[in-house]
This record gives sequence, C-alpha cells and structure tokens, in this order.
Amino acid sequence: MKTQIADILKTIPKLPGIYIMKDSRGEILYIGKAKSLKTRVRSYFQKSSNMPARTRIFTDKVRDIKFLTTRNEAEALILESNFIKKHLPRYNVLLKDDKHYPYLRLTTQEEFPRLEVVRRIKKDSATYFGPYTMVKEVRETIRLIYRIFPLRQSRDRLDGTALRRPCLNYQMGRCLAPCAGYLTKEEYGRVVQDVILFLKGKNHELVESLKKKMESASSQLHYEEAGVYRDKIQAVKTVLGKQKIISVSLEDQDIVGYCRERNLVMVQVLVVRGGKMVGEKNYKMKTLDDTDDNETLSSFLKQYYADQIIFPREILLPHPIDESSLISDWLSGKKENRVRLDVPSRGKKKDLVRMAEENANFALRTELDKGELGLRSLEELKETLGLKFFPEVIEGFDISNISGKHAVGSVVVFRNAIAENSKYRRYKIAEVQGIDDYAMLREVIGRRYSRLMREGKALPNLILIDGGRGHLSSAEKMIQELDLAGRVDIACVAKGKMRNNVETDEVYLPGKKNPVFFRENAPSRYLLQRIRDESHRFAISYHRKLRDKSTLTSPLESVPGIGKKRHLQLLKNFGSLDGIRAASPEQLQALPGITENLALKILDTLGRSVEQS
Repeated sequence: MKTQIADILKTIPKLPGIYIMKDSRGEILYIGKAKSLKTRVRSYFQKSSNMPARTRIFTDKVRDIKFLTTRNEAEALILESNFIKKHLPRYNVLLKDDKHYPYLRLTTQEEFPRLEVVRRIKKDSATYFGPYTMVKEVRETIRLIYRIFPLRQSRDRLDGTALRRPCLNYQMGRCLAPCAGYLTKEEYGRVVQDVILFLKGKNHELVESLKKKMESASSQLHYEEAGVYRDKIQAVKTVLGKQKIISVSLEDQDIVGYCRERNLVMVQVLVVRGGKMVGEKNYKMKTLDDTDDNETLSSFLKQYYADQIIFPREILLPHPIDESSLISDWLSGKKENRVRLDVPSRGKKKDLVRMAEENANFALRTELDKGELGLRSLEELKETLGLKFFPEVIEGFDISNISGKHAVGSVVVFRNAIAENSKYRRYKIAEVQGIDDYAMLREVIGRRYSRLMREGKALPNLILIDGGRGHLSSAEKMIQELDLAGRVDIACVAKGKMRNNVETDEVYLPGKKNPVFFRENAPSRYLLQRIRDESHRFAISYHRKLRDKSTLTSPLESVPGIGKKRHLQLLKNFGSLDGIRAASPEQLQALPGITENLALKILDTLGRSVEQS
C-alpha cells in the first residue's frame, strides 16, 4: 500500500458518507457511498484474489481520497447519486442518455391555470403530468383538451379583472374568456378539475361528472349546453377505447428491464399510470465488463430517480438488489408516500418485466448494429485514405464570417463515428482582422491543440477541414508549427463542380493533387460529409448568434454611464433613438443622473455635433 494512501486511511472516520478517489492529476476515478467510510475504503486496499479486475485497475491509480460524512446511509445515497451525475467518474456505472422527456404542466399555482409543455419538473406548486415519450403525443393531447375543455390558451397573468375583449376562441366556444373577466375563479376551477381528471386517466369519473352536468342542463331546458356536454362525453369515451389497460388494480408502476453486452447496458422503463400504459423510455448505460448486475441496476435506479419529482407507488425489477430497502426508503421520502420495490416471480407483473427486458434487448441489438456500421465505416476510411492511424476520434473544423465580420470557428468531435456533442467547441476569432479564412483557420487550430497539449489531453486521430486544398495546406502548416506532424492524420472535404450537390464533393489529402476516389455509396464518404456538415452547422449557428446580438445592440450601450436602466429611461422619455438625437443637451440633463458631459457624449455617439458655449 502506498504511503500517502496509508496515511489517508488513518484519518477516515467510521461514519456514513461518500468517498471520492482521484488519480495523480486530480481526476475523479470513482465515487462510492458507505455505511462506514473507514471499513469500506480500507477494503479496496486489502489484497484479495476475489477482487474484480476493474477494482484492481482503478485502485492502482488512486493517489488521493476525499470523503464527505453524512448523518446516515440514506443521505450518503443521495449525495453519491448527485456527485456521480455531476462528475461522471470513469469507473462508475454511468447513465449515458439522461433524456428529459416532455411533461404537461398545469399552472395550478395561478388563479386561472393554463397548460404548457415542459422538459423539466420544478418545485413550483404547479401540477405535472407525464412523462410522455413523444412530443407529438403531447401536442395531440393538448389539442384534444382544448377541443373538450374551455381552458384558456393565453399566457397572461390573470387575477379576475378584465384585460381585453374576448378573442376568437371565446366566439368558437373554446374558452370562457377569463382574460375579459367573464367568470369567477371558482367557475374556472371546475373546468380545471375536469382537465385534471382527464390527464390523470380518471376518465370514468370524468364521464360521470359530465353526464350529471348534461342532465342538469337538460332539466333546465338548456338543450344547446346539454348538447355540448354530450359531445364532450363522446370524445372522452373515444379516448377510453384507445387506452391499453395493463393493471386492473389501476396502479401507478414503473417496470424496469435491461439487457447488457459487455460494457454496454440498455435499460427500458415502462411507465404505467392509473393502470394504463402511458409510455416507455430507453436509456444507455456505460459500465465495465466485470461490473455485476447488482451494481448496474442499483446505479441506474439512483441516477434515474435522483431528479424525478413524480414517482410511482411500485417499481418492478428483474432481480433483487442489495440496496433495495435503502432505495425504497429514499424514494418514499421524496414521494412522501410509500414506494415499493418488487421482484415478481410469476403472473402479470412478471410478464411486464419480461416485456421490458425483451424491448431492452431489441434496443441493444439496434444500438450494437449501429456501432458495427460505424466501425466498418472507420475501417473503410482508414484503408481508402491510407491513414496512419485508425480514425477512432475525428475532429472537424469550419470557419464562418461575412466579409470578415463576426468571424467564428468551430470544432466538432466524433468518436467511433458518433457525435460527442458535449465536446464541441466554438471560437470567436481574436487575432485576425479582415477577410482571411486561412489565417482564421490557423488561429482556431492553434488555440485548440495548444490547449489540449498544455492540459495533457488526448489528440484526435484525424483532423477534417471544411474547405479546399488551400484550407488544407494552411491547416497542415499550423500542425507542423505545433510539432504534431506524424502524430495526427489530416484531410479536407471540398465542394465540387456543383456546389449544392453533395455527390460532387471531393476529399483531399496533404501533398496529393487529385481527390481521393471512393467507391459508389461508400459509408466512409458519407461519414466525412456528415462531420463536415455538422462543423458547418455549429459554426454558422454561433456566427448568427453574434450577428443577431450585434444587430440588437443599441449604440447608446457603448456610452460609459449608460446602463440598461438609464437606456430604457431615455427611450421612454424621447420615444426612439431619433427622438434622443433631436433633443437638446438641456432636455437630456432634465433626466435624473444625466450630467452635461454625459448628455454631450450621448449626442456625439448618436452622430450629432453640439457646439459648446
């Protein structure tokens, strides 16, 4: 045992908490939790033939261990989950696809609630429904709600007072015009309660409620109103006929199934609410070959439910896990009601778990097939271009500007033919003035790889330039200046004779006059074009952002002493920039905080000269 580790182990307390293991560069290798930090951490450094290979590998790299104590193991579990999601340690089981599926948010914290689509749940006293697996599904649900229920569609803050005349939705009978003050909060609240019943799937109760309203309207000879309720009942019954009943006990359940092949795990969660299947979600997890199923499933549950606010009453699992009771208590505390973790052995629940596992297996096969296609494309690319290195990591560069203005550069990163969006970078050109794409490209490449080498990070295998042979030659010179020649491959994708036809695109290599020949429909050629197009998209989106920001900037903002508040004050008093320009220095000085000197600066900036007495 290394001396520094032995010294650290002496200081670790016998308390619950989390431990953070780091290497010599301070990078986090692994994060774990323990009921007793001292006992758990010491176990990593005791010689044992039963220790997994993964554990032996990362403990050999450990040079520092930090720890945080908690009051109990449940708090340690929460802290561990949050730290893993934040730091993504190399040797932890990681949830890769932390997708934010859409929810419907009913703003019940407002006096007159409205409905909207959101991706994240907040603790804001609103009522959330979902998750939905497709935005299209959410939009259809909203359209149906607006057809059945006269819920407001405006975003105004309403308190019951009239803001405006009723809109067309009121004339069509699709809104009760709360913005015009046509109804009370209590009357509108009855509509909201019907919407809540519908979104909770309690449509039988909703039908009974609508029937009572229809009969009441009919008994009072309000036949037109009764007909409206009749149409709503029919619409709700149509929805009822389409819903797939999973559980006759009308439970809220999440069913978890997964499939793994070596270090790739695909997890499927079937979402059942009110006994009805409302969606399914797939997630990828990255693990190591020797990680056991217990740790894999536990890690998924902790990371998946860490950010959730809506919880089922029951979670069905394919096999038991060591931390079952601890995770159940943690989720029960978050839900403020009991959440059970169950491993069904037979019956309908077992069939649901098997269904989730089969779907996860299908998704995994699809993912592996996609990966194999990418691998074949890379092998073909290496052979066709005669590359020195296998192009596992490809970085694509592009420059975007108009007449040298708002010039930017971009770099996109593809690993094993798949985009790594989190590693994309963009650069505002700082050193080059005027129109010189070659110099701009050299600046971006120089900044990119100088930093990677300075930080000791890995270089790409292939650098791909969006441009012709001149761009390629310029990039090659910078690679040589950085002393990277022979350490990376480089190529470019140039527009051919028909610039708008990708079939005429040409790929060039350094020192070669003629473009590289690809066989017809070669996947490797399409891969290079995809990387080129992505680098172009990323660069031009940043260029447009800077250009739009510049367009929206007022010249007054460049005047020292004119902040946002004073800027708005000037516009409010004089109506526009022309109004300010036409004002006299004395009129400007009449505003609070504007001195004679500042008034003259304002007029000078706006292009008006003023003779000083």
